[in-house]
This record gives sequence, C-alpha cells and structure tokens, in this order.
Amino acid sequence: RQLPREDGAPPPLAPSVAQAPGLDANRAGRCAALGPPPGPEELFERLRANPTEIPMSALAAEQTIRDLTELFQGVHSPVIDVPVPVSGDDPKVVVVGDTHGQLQDVLHIFSVHGLPSDSVVYVFNGDIADRGPFACEIFLLLALFKLRRPGSVHLLRGNHENEQMNKRPFTQGGGFQEECLDKYGSAVREAFRHLFKVLPLFAVIGEEVFVVHGGLFRTPSASLARLRRLPQRAWQRSYPDPKKHEQWSEEEQIIFDAQWADPHDGLGCVPSKRGGPAMMFGSDVTRNFLDEAGLALCIRAHRAPETLRGYEFMHEGRLMTVFSASDYGGVVGNRGAVALLRPAAAAAAAPPLQSGPLPPGQDEFRDGAALSVAGAQGPFPPLRKTRLFVVEHDLYRGLLDLNERCFPALAASE
Repeated sequence: RQLPREDGAPPPLAPSVAQAPGLDANRAGRCAALGPPPGPEELFERLRANPTEIPMSALAAEQTIRDLTELFQGVHSPVIDVPVPVSGDDPKVVVVGDTHGQLQDVLHIFSVHGLPSDSVVYVFNGDIADRGPFACEIFLLLALFKLRRPGSVHLLRGNHENEQMNKRPFTQGGGFQEECLDKYGSAVREAFRHLFKVLPLFAVIGEEVFVVHGGLFRTPSASLARLRRLPQRAWQRSYPDPKKHEQWSEEEQIIFDAQWADPHDGLGCVPSKRGGPAMMFGSDVTRNFLDEAGLALCIRAHRAPETLRGYEFMHEGRLMTVFSASDYGGVVGNRGAVALLRPAAAAAAAPPLQSGPLPPGQDEFRDGAALSVAGAQGPFPPLRKTRLFVVEHDLYRGLLDLNERCFPALAASE
C-alpha cells in the first residue's frame, strides 16, 4: 500500500533499512535488528523502559505511517464526531493539548488515565510535532493504537503538523524534519508529510463540545455545518502561504484560523500578537459559533496559559485552553493538563485520583453561579450528557501526583 507522490508516481519503499537515506551505518544497523512493527502495548513498554532508544526499524516506521495515512484518507470531512463511551470501569474521552515531542508527558498521561481502548478514548489536539526530541515516537505509538482500534485514538492537526513549520530547525521552533531524518531517514519524513495533509482539523465530542487546535474564525459564515461540508481539496493540504494572505479565499482563511488563531478578551477579530495574517477572536465569536451549532463548549490548545497552569477558561467559560506539555521546552515552568469528558451517569462513580504536591480540591458550583477558575469568571453553559474534569501534572518539576478538578456547573440541573 503506497501513497502517490506529488507527481502521481508511487514512492518506493526503502529496499532495506541500511539503504534508507539519512541514516548513518551504525544507526541503520540498530534499526534493522528491530524487525517488524511491535504491537502498541509492546511499544509503550519499550518507550517507558528506554525512551531514548529508536524503538522500531525505519522500514517498519514508514509502513506504519503509510497505513495510518491510508486510514485517514477514508475520512471525507475535516470534522470528526467522537462519542463518549458509556461502558467500562471509568469510561471517558481524554483531550490532550500540545505535547511537542515531550514523550514523558504522553507516557505519563497513558499511565494515569489508561491506554487507548473502547472505554478510554483519546483526542490529541495537534502540535505533537516540532520543538521536542521525541515527536516521531509519539506519532508511532498513537499510530499503532489507532491501527489496532481506530475509535480509541483521534488525531487532529495543529499548525506544527505542516511542512512549513517542520522544515525550520529546532532553534527556530521547528525540528521535526531534522528528527525524522536523523532517526529514520527521508522515506519516513516523506510519509509523515503525506499524513499531515490528511489529518482532520475539528472534532465534536458527545454532541456538546467542539475541539480545534488554534481557534475560531474571522469568516462569519464559518459555521459547523459549513466546516462539515468543506471539500477535501480545501482542507487536505498544508495551511495557505501567509505571504499571500491578501489573496486567500474564505476556505483558506478558515483553514489558517483553525490552526493559528488565539482568543482575546474583547469582541470581534483583531490582529494577533503573533504577527503576520494571524488573528485573535473575541467572546462574541465564540458565543455565536457555539450557539448556532447547538454546542456548549470549545476546547482548544496552541499556547500555554500565561498563568502557567495547564488549562485556562475564557469567554464566559465557553472557551477552554488545554496544554499538555509540562515545563514546556524545559524553560517555561508550566503545568500540563488534560481534559476528561465522562458520561453524566458514570461521572459520580469515577475513581478518585491521588492528590499530591499540587494543591488538592475540587471546584463545584451551581448553574447561574459565578466561578473563578484560572482567571476567568462567569456562568458556565450546560453540558447535558457529559461532565468535565481537568487533571494537571508537572513531570519536569518532579510533581508526579495529580490534582483533579470537577466542573459540575457545566452540567445541566438534574
């Protein structure tokens, strides 16, 4: 099973690992000894035991990414619908924000919340690639789980799952191309390039929560219904050239904003602090989009909260940022977090997590009451079918215990 090249010709698989471009002889020899792809649980244990060792051969990595790409090529809309599981010991959807190659955060999240399964479903909300040293291994681990159980892992595209960013060196906020070439060779890098173009951009969880990497849109007509109808040619591509933003179509604006937009505290859309054609969207944009779609909450990622928490609420509680790379880049000093969405009927019976050095406690309130969480105040909208929890972690400061916060005011009155 091979992917077409840009010119339409199928790229050949590397005839042998030793011949894979971009690998030195010693590294190629070690890869060759690893054989075919391991199972996902085996790879998880390999990475936990020896995270710095290359866990599979270049040929196995290439085939794994190509198989995953073929699976995503069957997705015809940039919006995926993710049901919340209702059976199992602790059924839930786990939303993971930026990880940027920080493998230890991902291994810790899996260790705490469970490996992907029919009852523990993961949504990775983009920006696995670049900046950190182990993005290839994170992608390969997620790929094996998704190929085993497609409904247990969902991958969305961030602004760093794009060739423009990946070509940058580590010192300029990129590095994924360097990582691929150093570990696995150019054939694997090419396979990732094709994969990134077909990753979906949006998810709707439990018919109540909208998930996007960057944010909402400067285009007023960018409703959920319109997103679902976007033609494949419009979204199965890298984001448009920022230097040509004056010539962008509305579809190109939507694709760019989905990966690059940030929120601000005011109204409307304003130029972003990031510069270039990037925009910031206000609370009215969030409210109008969610109300028209019949949704309660938007979860995004894309930047670490200035509070250095792993999450942040804005826009009267209807916009939540979740950032999962703790002590981002080894210099930021932030916590990481994941959001958990549990079915309402099972949330009360969920097993408690062990509280530790992070401040323990739960935030509870009633509909219509004001709440102050991570700097945001306001009434939270009703989640009628699910309950929202947040779990923070901070691996790089040695705080391995967790603090779980429950937001029952996001639930409708019983």
